[in-house]
Amino acid sequence: MKKSKVILSFLSFVLTSLLLVFVLSSENFNGEETVNISINGVSRSIQKLGNNILGFFDNDKENNVNPRATNTNELVYIGGYPIGLKLYADGVVIVGTEAVDTENGNVNTAEKAGLKIGDIIKKINGKNVKMNTEVSQAVENSNGEVLTFTVERNGETFAVSFETAYSVSEGKYKAGLWIRDSSAGIGTVTFATQDGYFASLGHAVCDIDTKTCIPISSGECTIANITGFIKGVQGSAGELCGYLENETIGKVYSNCDIGVYGEFDSIPQGQLYPIANENEITQGKATVITTCSSGDTAEYEIEIESVNLSAGDNKHLVLKVTDSNLIEKTGGIVQGMSGSPIIQNGKIIGAVTHVFLNDATGGYGITAQTMLQNLNEIKLENEALDNAS
Repeated sequence: MKKSKVILSFLSFVLTSLLLVFVLSSENFNGEETVNISINGVSRSIQKLGNNILGFFDNDKENNVNPRATNTNELVYIGGYPIGLKLYADGVVIVGTEAVDTENGNVNTAEKAGLKIGDIIKKINGKNVKMNTEVSQAVENSNGEVLTFTVERNGETFAVSFETAYSVSEGKYKAGLWIRDSSAGIGTVTFATQDGYFASLGHAVCDIDTKTCIPISSGECTIANITGFIKGVQGSAGELCGYLENETIGKVYSNCDIGVYGEFDSIPQGQLYPIANENEITQGKATVITTCSSGDTAEYEIEIESVNLSAGDNKHLVLKVTDSNLIEKTGGIVQGMSGSPIIQNGKIIGAVTHVFLNDATGGYGITAQTMLQNLNEIKLENEALDNAS
């Protein structure tokens, strides 16, 4: 009997290994031009969504557990509602350069120093900088002396000797840099854990000019209100339109390639769903929960056309909107729906991340298990910091 068990265990190991090799060798999806579907830009601020923004699916019952849920997967509060995100860069990001009008002609000091768009200025003369004003003040007070910039580029940090230039028209020293220290916009919450942490978007918030992920030192989330949308058409993604409310409802800890993660100030209420294991996801019918206008969070039918767990971090799923109501409203997937949870067989299997530019009814999604694993790592880091302090 023991020998049979050993043989069966060995055969199971071999079959599992072969399956793993097959999955890891599968090709990534090809060819479709896509855009991630968050809305970036400080011009979008928010009106009040109301006291029940975190309880769209409460149905007058607190902690209403989905009857289809099982105890085999972690239960989380379903998302699908909009959230305002304010992100503060870890340093200042160079988004452009220009020449300074000196008495010897126009001089581009940034080019002379070897700085590039997308570089992040972390320090000036050894002092941390986090705001645009700190850079401009250091330059204006330089009296023409060479400044030492500590710069990050593609994850590497190096020092740059920077010569300021005196502008004859403005009568002060200038750097000739266009820089940004923060960004804001609207995304969609995918889920929130029962201890108040949340996962959203499924991809990074990128700088609107450099198109690169914004490294953040801190951030906050606010109530968001969707006031309308621009319908998507072939070749152009539509977008949700809304505003950021001043009222802060939580903190943002991470902006990375697989989403924006943080913690709400109070535990959200709503319906609990289990997070699906990746091996439970199949091709076929599913639904997506999203918001097209304030107070109008609803569930729409979609089709999971293919599953590729070895694809890019946020392109595990290829999906197609089949619900005529959503197609009539928005044309399909639009910017701002990023993070909308995908439901299959009563479980959260993932979140919408991208829309195909040539077909607004199609797009990509990330698995919910990937987002949950990342969120759990963030929680562990926070606990370690709390214990250290």
